[in-house]
Amino acid sequence: MRIGFGKKAAFGVCSAVLCFGLSTPTFAAPLMENLNRGLVSANVGNGMLVSFRLLGTDAPTASFALYRDGIKIATIEKNAPTSYLDKDGKAESVYEIAPIIDGLEGKKEKQTLVFDEGYYDKGSKVTFPYKTLKVDVPKDLTMPDGTTCTYTANDMSTGDLDGDGELELILKWDPSNSHDNSQTGYTGNVYLDAYKLSGKKLWRIDLGVNIRAGAHYTQFQVYDYDGDGKAEVLVKTADGTIDGTGKVIGDKSKDYRSSGGTILEGHEYLTAFRGSDGAAISTVDYQPPRSIQKQSKGGAGNWGDNYGNRSERYIAATAYLDGVYPSAIFVRGYYTASYVVAYDFDGKDLKLRWLHKSDTPEQGAYGEGNHNITVGDINNDGYDEIVFGSSAIDHEGKLLYRTGFGHGDAAHLGDLDPDKPGLEFWDVHEEKNSKYADELRGPDGNVIWGTLQSGDGVDNGRGLAADIDSTRGYEMWSAAGAGIYNVSGKLISSTKPSINFRIYFDGDVYDELLDATGSGGSGGKIDKWNIQAQRIDRLFSFYNVNGSTLNNSTKANPCLVADILGDWREELIVRSSSDPSTITIFETPYTTEHRVYTLMHDHVYRLSIAWQNTAYNQPPHLGYYLPDRVKNLTQPEISVVGFVEEKPENPIQPFELKNVFDATSPDTASVGFIEKDHAGFIGENGYWNFANELGSFATYKLKSEKDTLVTLAVVYANGGTANRDMTVKANDKNYTIAFPPTGWDTWDTAYVEFEIAKGELDLTFESLTKDGGPNICGFAFNVEGISKAKKSTTAIHSSIAKISSFNPNLGLLTTSEAGFAKISIYDMRGNLVQRISTSVSIGENVLNLNQETLPSGIYMVNVSLNSKRIANSKMIVK
Repeated sequence: MRIGFGKKAAFGVCSAVLCFGLSTPTFAAPLMENLNRGLVSANVGNGMLVSFRLLGTDAPTASFALYRDGIKIATIEKNAPTSYLDKDGKAESVYEIAPIIDGLEGKKEKQTLVFDEGYYDKGSKVTFPYKTLKVDVPKDLTMPDGTTCTYTANDMSTGDLDGDGELELILKWDPSNSHDNSQTGYTGNVYLDAYKLSGKKLWRIDLGVNIRAGAHYTQFQVYDYDGDGKAEVLVKTADGTIDGTGKVIGDKSKDYRSSGGTILEGHEYLTAFRGSDGAAISTVDYQPPRSIQKQSKGGAGNWGDNYGNRSERYIAATAYLDGVYPSAIFVRGYYTASYVVAYDFDGKDLKLRWLHKSDTPEQGAYGEGNHNITVGDINNDGYDEIVFGSSAIDHEGKLLYRTGFGHGDAAHLGDLDPDKPGLEFWDVHEEKNSKYADELRGPDGNVIWGTLQSGDGVDNGRGLAADIDSTRGYEMWSAAGAGIYNVSGKLISSTKPSINFRIYFDGDVYDELLDATGSGGSGGKIDKWNIQAQRIDRLFSFYNVNGSTLNNSTKANPCLVADILGDWREELIVRSSSDPSTITIFETPYTTEHRVYTLMHDHVYRLSIAWQNTAYNQPPHLGYYLPDRVKNLTQPEISVVGFVEEKPENPIQPFELKNVFDATSPDTASVGFIEKDHAGFIGENGYWNFANELGSFATYKLKSEKDTLVTLAVVYANGGTANRDMTVKANDKNYTIAFPPTGWDTWDTAYVEFEIAKGELDLTFESLTKDGGPNICGFAFNVEGISKAKKSTTAIHSSIAKISSFNPNLGLLTTSEAGFAKISIYDMRGNLVQRISTSVSIGENVLNLNQETLPSGIYMVNVSLNSKRIANSKMIVK
């Protein structure tokens, strides 16, 4: 059974009805990892750059306290970035971060990692921080033909394997004799290792002699599929695979390698391994088996060769097919026949969800795949689609579209054009007879624009989409194009940058570019597109550190690019060309002015990290347009595994609510007004908007059947940047209730506990800040026997119409000037007995007093508008 649901953290997520019990699961958003703060400090030469995650469960304006060696050194408030340059910090300094909740500091969390090493680049005059990890290099292996292979680090993925909130690294080792599917020859075993960020090795999985090594064979997925807070590792296995605890899968004695080193026979499995120790939990037959079609050439529905080139090509991904839980996607074949298979994992068993079959030429996804795969909710229907190459499969396993453009080497999915609905897909095509060499298409598969093939066509092997220019939307270019194009297909520069990887590395909201510096994908650099000069500038040549280099020959991809630590900037993880036991993690040296949620809580980006290791590795992209998001930061629409929000010990659950009181009906003079301008409130009447002044209040007459201890729950919205705390008065006793910021359209629940006496009571909310109170739409108690007291006859009642004077006996106000009006009512001794404040507009019905009768007598009424007195009159109440 899948488990572990927690709160949905999102902009406008929680309807106010559900906000009474925030611990109640919400089943309408993708389930994500419950990460820690990922606090890191990095030596940048002039101090330590400290950064941490803004989590998807945080309010956009969440505040934090930063400590160094036990002493508070900074408060990170409101819209400030979640990073801080501590000029007095040192590599040995110990940092802690604490959230500030309701004005009080929460539990401190210590730093995850220290980037204590730094490389000073003389050209840029910047110190680039890095961390060196030592990994366990597999021993050399001897093949049946007497040749020997050595090992180098290759692709990586990441996930929280042990549930501690920290991401671990999963590394695939590549033997020196790995081969493309089209080649013969023996290959060494493929190994998967798991490491803590400290460098501690957790386990090793040996895939055995019956899994061939090469870019197209082993695609591994790392994700928490069962919702228990700990990631699993899913990968194709075979007889002789040894799990992380030393247990063998299948028959260890079997060796299905041919004399040419290919593997076209034997059992094929898919195994789910436990992330914490690498133990095999569930193993099923791999679907579909290679025998599903004949291996011979010719004829509709055949693979197209008989030596395992097309039938042994695999890609893999993860997708939220039901909108909530992740499913594993494994694909076999894309040159000709293509089979897309979805699996669910419930913690014990792998279960087939569906199998899509395209085995007829020129139909379905036949021949339309890529050497890579992307996933996202491209059409905003709440479910993920799978886009690979020139076709797409919907969440039910049915063909969404087929373009007929054939397979390709590179692809990019994201909100490339923020002014068009859904996600766009930038694809390049290896097929020379394709209509396009490259093209941008929308969620429906229709081409927005593209580069038409000319002459005999080209094998277009490179293409990149990245937001490198300040013009709106992404830019894109390929090996076949004339230069850089914008999202409308307009050529904006004939200068063509590198075409391999992108990365968020400096402090702005635009992409940097990552590529090799030497031949065969060796070395490495990070470049920046100079918007003003329309040229490429070098930020950093990282081959100078630990002999760092990129992977997979001319494909030149890193082990991993991902936001695994600190704030939203991405870490770069690479291997060493000189020492196979060395892995280097590079951290940004740059400050930033932007506050951004951790990229790992954007579900399109998180899925990009899962599929990044697949075949011809492609860089990750966000599911939103970053330059827009930083201007209006909103919480990601996600659910979080095992998330527990801090609440009082006696929280109110929905099933415990006996009476929900409408807050729009105060029973005596109150300072505020009814409003419906913001969405999400409960009921039909709107909410009570307290006037923006110290002491604004609302009073409700209630009756209790007994003396009792109660917990009061108040549904509220606070769109300010600071708490709008209030005093709750009941039975002549005062209690404080905190109302932290939520956003005006996001409704939360605040709680306070107090005693009430039997009989009638006035429940009064009075603001403690100059900004007044929050908007409140309802409140409730966790006990029975509390009800509204009976009202007496109303003399002062609603109605401000189109009038031109103040009539105190009717409570009517008209003004020729819009603004903020305040009506103060005093008894003949000069005691203030009522105050009403409201915003007024010319000629509109702007105020609903809805108040209860004052005692009979004569009162003085003062009326001011925009702090200027406009009326002073007597009022007689009979």
